[in-house]
Amino acid sequence: MGCKRGLAYGYHSKADMDVLSPAVSWWYNWAHVPDEGVRPDYYKTLGVEYVPMVWGGDNLDSAAADRIASEIPEGARFLLGFNEPNFGAQADLSAAEAAALWPHVEAVADARGLALVSPAVNFCGGDCQETDPFKYLDDFFAACSGCRVDYIGIHIYTGCKGEGDNQAQWLINHVETYKSRFDKPLWLTEFACDSAGSLGEQKEFLVDALAYLENEPRVARYAWFSGRADNVRHASLLGDDGELNELGQAYVSAPQQPCGASTGR
Repeated sequence: MGCKRGLAYGYHSKADMDVLSPAVSWWYNWAHVPDEGVRPDYYKTLGVEYVPMVWGGDNLDSAAADRIASEIPEGARFLLGFNEPNFGAQADLSAAEAAALWPHVEAVADARGLALVSPAVNFCGGDCQETDPFKYLDDFFAACSGCRVDYIGIHIYTGCKGEGDNQAQWLINHVETYKSRFDKPLWLTEFACDSAGSLGEQKEFLVDALAYLENEPRVARYAWFSGRADNVRHASLLGDDGELNELGQAYVSAPQQPCGASTGR
């Protein structure tokens, strides 16, 4: 198993974790404690790492930071920052607001000795704090010049048809832009094709995306969206409980770099 491949998914059963664990080395669930179905530490018995998140800024103060830090399970090594704060429907924070709250996120990470991933941004098409994720991050770092960030968190949803024969070229182009704009390793914590007309089309995109992500040194980790997705067509990796579908089989079986190779760390 490699070290990069993960999953954005919040409803694991033990059976789901069993079939994913041969290739998925980590996951997160938009929370700071694991899914109920794999508590307290079933995932650890399979060698899968849980990565907690501070999702948003509601009621985030020193007391909340202390509570979150105390509840994160033992063995965590990283902390994910705010989830799509440039989206009104997600964490919904201006860059300045996110920067003002970031010391509390740092406090959680510092209390538990965790490496810290920036707010995870995406292109926003409506009800936005900022439509452009690159500008949002620029504004965040300008307002948060003394803040600690170890990795840049990003989300990418794009069409399946890329340029030439590579169905993931548009995703690749976005990653290359992040590489040119920021000097830290990248965590791609959500991605999928959002225009797939069939499972086969999504699979072609997935295979080409993984070939790039596994071999791109600046991408430290990536996570497909999602185990079961009801808001992105043909993106689910799982069928019945503990059953990989064709896409899930492709995600689990795709080649991986060994740990320590092309990880950006």
